Amino acid sequence: MTMADLALCADQDRWARDLKWTVSRTGFGARHYRDPRFDLVRELEEVGRLFTV
Repeated sequence: MTMADLALCADQDRWARDLKWTVSRTGFGARHYRDPRFDLVRELEEVGRLFTV
């Protein structure tokens, strides 16, 4: 099962990893792809809230 899952998603996983995204397997043929640049957006929003009066 694992081999079939990896083969099924190999192209998409490779594409995401080339973009430096994280790839989480969430089920057979299911993935969660995440761009870590969104961490910066969250940090900037939190800093902005600290300076808002």
